[in-house]
Amino acid sequence: MKTQPLNYHKLYDEARKLFFDDSTAYGIERKTEYLAYLLALESGLRVSDLLNQKYYNFSYNEKLGKHCFTTFIKKTKSQHTGVISNELYHYIQEYRDAVRTIYNRSSEYIFYNYKTNKPYTRQWLHKRIKMIAKKLKFKNAGVHSIRKASAIHVLDKTGSLSMAQYHLTHKRATTTDKYLGVTQATALEQLARVF
Repeated sequence: MKTQPLNYHKLYDEARKLFFDDSTAYGIERKTEYLAYLLALESGLRVSDLLNQKYYNFSYNEKLGKHCFTTFIKKTKSQHTGVISNELYHYIQEYRDAVRTIYNRSSEYIFYNYKTNKPYTRQWLHKRIKMIAKKLKFKNAGVHSIRKASAIHVLDKTGSLSMAQYHLTHKRATTTDKYLGVTQATALEQLARVF
């Protein structure tokens, strides 16, 4: 069964709330998890690319008034530049400061396991997505669920399939159509509401 997109706003709000929860149940490992959800939702990156993000990939773009990231996309073997909210950039910096305080050091990787001295893995995030999906009552959730939710959010906000295509780093719009589940039947249903 195909993974289903998660509810973007429900996951974003939950992750943001728990990122700032200072109770002992939510230590730095949990902050790492919730930061991964937030960055995945805003960036639309594949899990393998997301987990390889480094602090220096992010910088402020004065023209846009936003923080951007530039990263290498493994699947397409190309560079990609995207935009994140200034709020998320500050979360990343706050997380980095917390890591430095706790471990007295900092890796260049954002998602780095200081106990194993290796970056976190796709399996690590997949397991956590399953847990948060169960908690928030999402069905058929997997590693692509957050990416799909991110693309749908971009499509809803911009009304542009080409923006969703760029956001997902797809080379062809037909790939984005398939990814988002745009079928002839759903297209005709939506067009019927227009005319």
